[in-house]
Parts: sequence; C-alpha cells; structure tokens
Amino acid sequence: MAKKPEQSKEVVRLVDYSKNLDAAILQVEKDGIKLKHKIHNIALSIITAWGKGQIKDQEPAVYFNKLAKASGYHGKALANWISLKLPLKFSDENDKWYVPADAKVNGDTFKSCRDEPFWEVSPPQEAKPTDFTGMLYALLNKNAKAQAEDVMKKKAEKGITDKVIPTDVARKIKEVLAQAGISEAE
Repeated sequence: MAKKPEQSKEVVRLVDYSKNLDAAILQVEKDGIKLKHKIHNIALSIITAWGKGQIKDQEPAVYFNKLAKASGYHGKALANWISLKLPLKFSDENDKWYVPADAKVNGDTFKSCRDEPFWEVSPPQEAKPTDFTGMLYALLNKNAKAQAEDVMKKKAEKGITDKVIPTDVARKIKEVLAQAGISEAE
C-alpha cells in the first residue's frame, strides 16, 4: 500500500517587533500589496498562456483552482473576479472551476482583467469582530418566542416541528451569563 504524502505543518516563528511596531505594521501593508499584485499577475499570466494556446483544455481551470487555493484570504475575491471576468464555470459538485467546451479568451478579456483587478471587483469587507454574546442572546430570545403557545399551535397545524432549547436550560444559560457579568446589552 502506497504511503500518503505528508503535508508539512505551517510553523509560525515568533519574532519580536515591539521595538519598532510602526515599521513592522508598514511592512505588513507593503507585503499585502505585493501579494495582491503577485496573485493578479499570476492570474494574468494564466490568461495570457490560455489565449496563446500554451495551455489547453482544462489546464487554465487547474491553474486557477491552484491559485485560488494558494491565495488564502484573497481566494473569495479572486473567485468573484473569475466568475465575472472569465468564461470559466464553477462546479458545486466538486468545488472547482472548469473550462466549458466553447470557452475562449482573447485580448479584450486580458485587458478587462488587467484593468480591473480582483480586489476592485470584490473589495475586502470591513473588519468587524463577531458579537458572540449578542448572537447567543438573540438565539435564546428567538427560542423563547418559538415556545409561545400561539406560535407552537400555528406550527403544529402546518406540521412543522422545531427543536427548541428547553425553557429550564435557556434560563440556566442566562443565569450563567449573568453570573459571569455578561449582559444582553453588551
């Protein structure tokens, strides 16, 4: 039986930047810009090779799938860009791009892709921390409404059965949150 190739773990080496945080943050910004540009240039190179016939059949899709996977946090923006700009289709069945039989790219495709990079087509979302406390209280409140008699009767008439958190369990969760000093307003 053949051995499966082992994937190496990503090791994060601790580097202390505390002596010059401003410079370190500026470098992160520069590296981020370089990475965006590199991803975009590789995508344009795939389009160029495809247009010149250097890669054929499903090869462009294979390269775009590899690039999207390697792009990490930029992967979603790149996927949005691909779906808008290129004649590739996405298979929900196997989560990959493929080249339809009649798909072709030309100079106009290249220019359109070159002039509107993926981060302009799909800009990054504003960073907002997740409000887990608010989500938990919203779930508990929704659960309480779902247990109201009139709601339960209407759902029963329609044959809908919802799984709800038992009232005593929901009350205990709220008590634990209150004891921890976590209120609904936070």
